[in-house]
Amino acid sequence: MSSAPDSGIIIGLGHAERRDDGAGPYVARALEERGLPAVVHQGEGSGLLDLWAFRPACIVIDAISGAEAPGRLRVFTGHDDPAFQRAGFVHSTHRLGLPEAVALGRALGRMPERLVVVGIAGAAFGFGATLSPPVAAAAERLIDVLTRAEDAFDADLLVGLSRF
Repeated sequence: MSSAPDSGIIIGLGHAERRDDGAGPYVARALEERGLPAVVHQGEGSGLLDLWAFRPACIVIDAISGAEAPGRLRVFTGHDDPAFQRAGFVHSTHRLGLPEAVALGRALGRMPERLVVVGIAGAAFGFGATLSPPVAAAAERLIDVLTRAEDAFDADLLVGLSRF
């Protein structure tokens, strides 16, 4: 894994012991095992700024809750989009969640050149380390797409996933 600031990075955001909130870490660990530049972030949203600042590209994978069918993937490339702000990123264990980290990063000039956020709609957020079946299937699909991609940081590649 290259953690050099001049390379892209994939960040799996969430807590592996909170069921579907562990979707991001699950994907990041699998991608790291396959040699992609991926890390897990379980802390405050403000810590994302140190991980993604000044990089050419960043993909953040996080669980979302709300009206989406469990396992549905939502890809966000426009962070001013009201849908991104309302997506229901699960951050009950974070004081500063993903949308707030994006706003803070912009205000402080600590953003990657290109940020793509992949939300995986969850169904179960209680205690436990097992992903629900639809979330596990979506995570495996995302791992497969990113592993097979010639360029995992190609935003068009990921935008096509939103239709599932």
